[in-house]
Amino acid sequence: MTKHHAISNCLQSTTMPPLRSFLLLFTLITLSIAPAHSQQRNYNHDGGLWGEVKRCADTIATPVEKVAHERYDKLSDRGKFVAGAAFGFGASRFAVCTTVNTVKTVGAAYIAFEALEYAGILKEARSTKEGDAIMAKTRDYLLRTADGIRCDIRTNLNPNAVKERIDRNMKRDKPGTTGFGTGAFLGFVL
Repeated sequence: MTKHHAISNCLQSTTMPPLRSFLLLFTLITLSIAPAHSQQRNYNHDGGLWGEVKRCADTIATPVEKVAHERYDKLSDRGKFVAGAAFGFGASRFAVCTTVNTVKTVGAAYIAFEALEYAGILKEARSTKEGDAIMAKTRDYLLRTADGIRCDIRTNLNPNAVKERIDRNMKRDKPGTTGFGTGAFLGFVL
């Protein structure tokens, strides 16, 4: 039996049609930033763009999480392992691609701003009172956004918090958590 047949047999044992399963998985992966902060509703560091993104994601993710939990709880242990593996694989690939694209974007922005500085355009913008005000507002907005991202990374990637989350999920759902870890490992390796 090939790997493809084993996966399709596991998926056939669930009650959801394959297209609906794919759409559910795609929605969960797309909104993967929401579960990391959905337990904490205190947005004291969420100024700027990051806070707006998180508030928007919360309004979208809350009903999706409810439906996903209802459907996920109906799956067998094999189905939970396969769903966890698929979600872990997709989430790890998403994380890798997002990280690479972020580094590329930051590098391109740095080069563009250096070119603007060399051409004297940024000096002109700083030489007027309106330009100073716009630069100060932009700087504050970017600093608030960076602070929100920094605090979320510090909170959610804290080794103690990650260990507690894994332990809690292993007690609650061992097949899904094991599948997620397996899928994430394969996603990072492949």
